[in-house]
Amino acid sequence: MKTVSIGFTREDGDFAILATLNNNDGHLSSNAFHAIVQSVRTHIEAQVGHSVSALERQDTPDYVSI
Repeated sequence: MKTVSIGFTREDGDFAILATLNNNDGHLSSNAFHAIVQSVRTHIEAQVGHSVSALERQDTPDYVSI
């Protein structure tokens, strides 16, 4: 797992993204990245009051120009 989006499936079937995380450059170990993803997912879930999922993705950008 290198890139994930955390969110939930809306009633219309679309996935509402609340966070996107990536480790494409390998700055974190696989285990550390997985732990961070689960921690963020758990914290978001507690704040929104319902279940959220972490979906592995390959279509998210690695970098953004500011």
